[in-house]
Amino acid sequence: MDMTYLIITIAIMLSAMVTGFITFRMIGMKLALHFGALGLALIVTLAAVVTGNTIVVYAAVVMQILATLTVYTQTWKILQYNFQTSPAYAPHLALVTMLPVLALASVLV
Repeated sequence: MDMTYLIITIAIMLSAMVTGFITFRMIGMKLALHFGALGLALIVTLAAVVTGNTIVVYAAVVMQILATLTVYTQTWKILQYNFQTSPAYAPHLALVTMLPVLALASVLV
């Protein structure tokens, strides 16, 4: 397993935490589940890089995919009914959408 993808993923998750916090403040507590999932994914990914344990790496991959799923399930109604504000969510959605791709790359390479 190549840790390079996990380190890139950590950088993306840190950036996503910033854009996510801004989005979180804009719409209130509606993204609490996603914000928690993203934070947990960041912690597990950091643990995977530090330990290098294969099981922890797989747990990080699962958490990263869950973080991506939660952002779309949490913002779906907002984007569906208030499409005019969707550009405000675009940076966070773009960052989080990269997570499953890098997660799979970290396992497959």
